[in-house]
Parts: sequence; C-alpha cells; structure tokens
Amino acid sequence: MEFLCAAKEKKRSFRVFVAEGAPRYQGHALAKELVARGLQTTVITDSAVFAIISRVNMVVVGAHTVMANGGVIAPVGMNMVALAAQRHAVPFVVLAGTHKLCPLYPHNPEVLLNELKSPAELLDFGEFSDCLDFGSSSGSPLLHVVNPAFDYVPPNLVSLFITDTGGHNASFMYRLIADYYSADDIVVKQKSIS
Repeated sequence: MEFLCAAKEKKRSFRVFVAEGAPRYQGHALAKELVARGLQTTVITDSAVFAIISRVNMVVVGAHTVMANGGVIAPVGMNMVALAAQRHAVPFVVLAGTHKLCPLYPHNPEVLLNELKSPAELLDFGEFSDCLDFGSSSGSPLLHVVNPAFDYVPPNLVSLFITDTGGHNASFMYRLIADYYSADDIVVKQKSIS
C-alpha cells in the first residue's frame, strides 16, 4: 500500500486492480485503504485475475518470504497470478523488505510450504455438518476441507524484486542474502561432547 501511495505522491496516473484475496479477503481491506488515500481502485474476484490481467501494465505483490534461490513464498493464489502475468508478458514485481529474505532454499526440510489454515475460514460448520459423517463404513468423513496458507512462486516467474536497498533480479537474491546472513547463522552445529 505504501508503495502505491508513494507512486501517487509523485503525480503518477494509474488505476489499481485488487484481487479480493479469498478466503480471508485481505484485498477488501486493501481496497478500502487505497480509496481512502485517493487512489482509483477496482476490486476483482480471484478467479477473474486471468481475464483482467491483459488490461494491466504491471503486477505488484508483497511476499511472506523471499527464498535464497529467488523464489517467493506468498499468500495462496499468488502462483496463479504469476503464471497469468507470464502468459500475458506482464512484469511481476515483488515488494519485500530485507527482513523477509530467507537464507534457505525451498527444498530444505525446514521450509514449511504446506501450512494449512482452519477450514472454518472457508465454510460454516453448520451448513456442512451432514457431509461430515463419521459413521460411514470407512470411519473417515465424506468431506475434506483443505485451506492452504501459502503458495510458492518460482524465481523464473519473478521479473523484479524491490527491497529497502533497491531493485534486484531474482538471480541476485542469493548474493543479497549472503550480505545479510553469515553461514554460521544458517547452520547451528552442535559440538560433540568427548
């Protein structure tokens, strides 16, 4: 939001399209903030991203974490947006402070890419309680609700990273991370007791 407001202060003329960000609808809150600050804003459903992206000049997103290989862990649905941007040759720009840089790679076992949120964010238990029949012969419910928290966006889909220190290519992120993290910070070795 601050990035877009700073662009407005520089007298740039633009319109912002905001995906609603279901199921938590962070996009609705962002749209309200942008309108309150005087930015022209349009809210679209998450499923309309591919249809609207041809009218967009640039995709600007935030990140939960930037991995050492230049990949991004972002809110769920972001990989779909990145793929749509690539398909329509629209630059995909990731905004991330240097505190979001992570010295790990996505294949590290310490990286949790499959965190699940509560199913209550997706549906009301009362409406679907008849589908959750534990009395079936298999002993498991008939309906499973999966609510992932994050997506992984590979580095080949990212056009540019903008951090506190400026703009960077995805292939440069490992070097930027090396400037902020020592190898001793990454791996804590236990000393053997003899």
